[in-house]
This record gives sequence, structure tokens and C-alpha cells, in this order.
Amino acid sequence: MTINKHFLYAATALLSVAFISCSNDDDNDSSNSSSSSSVAFDSHAIDLGLPSGNLWADQNVGANAPEEFGGYYAWGAIVTYTSYSTDTYVVDTDAAGADWGGNPLFDIATLTYGGNWRTPSYSDYNELILNTTKEWTTVNDVKGLKFIGPNGNSIFFPAAGYAIEEGFQRVGFLGAYVSSTADPGYVGLGVRTEINAGGAGQAGYYSYQGGSVRGVKRK
Repeated sequence: MTINKHFLYAATALLSVAFISCSNDDDNDSSNSSSSSSVAFDSHAIDLGLPSGNLWADQNVGANAPEEFGGYYAWGAIVTYTSYSTDTYVVDTDAAGADWGGNPLFDIATLTYGGNWRTPSYSDYNELILNTTKEWTTVNDVKGLKFIGPNGNSIFFPAAGYAIEEGFQRVGFLGAYVSSTADPGYVGLGVRTEINAGGAGQAGYYSYQGGSVRGVKRK
């Protein structure tokens, strides 16, 4: 099947893309649990010295180390699938709107980490791409792209590929990172950031495809 993509270029180095009724006590427990999760994960927040003050997670959602792939999530999905297709994609994109960042009904980063952690938007990724130096490298035998900030701190994005149907494509050559932003030009498409040995850029893609999720938060 041939997939035609609508590209939203956002970087100087462009990609070559081949391709609940609860009691009050329960509510308080839920709030405290979310807060505790956020505090616990804050040790993974990296300050790259970006203009906005954004802090980026040092690993993907579902991962336990920077080089681990973590889970694959369709646009706006808060569970992983065994098959990624139009038949299995159940996200209400109308309810999700133009950007669902920070909404735990659609944002797996917010749901997982709590606090003000969220999936990055198009603008967040744009800032990251434009204000960092990129280096294609290997961490514990896993290929990926390192983003080095103005202050010298860095984060590593593994080239986990992307999920479609029951398989995975371009693993080791490309990383597909979900943003919370819908493609404004095409109904049913989200925007993701794609990384490879040539750098990083943003592209529209079919929302049912599975990609990696990286958390971001403000200071």
C-alpha cells in the first residue's frame, strides 16, 4: 500500500523519509497517586537550556532506560495495540481536537506520569529541533539521535521505527515520535517527529500507526 504523506517541515536538517463514580476519598487517593508519580518521574526531566524552559524526559513512555523503545501508541491512544490499522484504531479524533496535550483521555504521557507531564506538541518539537545540535549515535547497541541543548545537556531518541498492522517498520533506521497536534491540512492525520541519520523533521501521518512517545513538561 502506498502512503502519501503531507509534510510539515520544521527543521534545518530535513528527513529522508522512506517510507469514573467515586467517593471523595477515592478522588483524593487518585490525585495523590498522580502527584506521587509525577514527583517520582521528575528525576528523569532533562533541562536542555531551551528558550521555553521545557524539560524533556530522558526515556520513552514504557521504557526503563534511554535506549529502550517503550510502547507504540497511535495518535491520541492511551493503550498499545496488537495490530495497528483503521479497524483497530478507536480514538475519537473529533473529541481529541486540534491538540490533546495534557488531556489524560488522550495523552499517555500525562496518564502515566501525572503532574504537568504531557506529550509534546508540534511547537515543542519544533523548538527542540531548531535549538539543538543533532548527533546520530549508538547507545548500548541501539541506534538513535542525540539532541544536544545549548547548555550541553542531551537526550537520546532511539530509532524504534513505527508500528503498522502487526509489524514494525524501519527499526534501527528511523524513529517516529507522536506529537499531540493534529495535521491541520488533512482529516485523520496526526503530526509526528521523525528522526534518522540525516537529522529530524516533522511530518503528517496516518493516526492509526503506532509511534514512540516522549514526555515533556515546563519548569
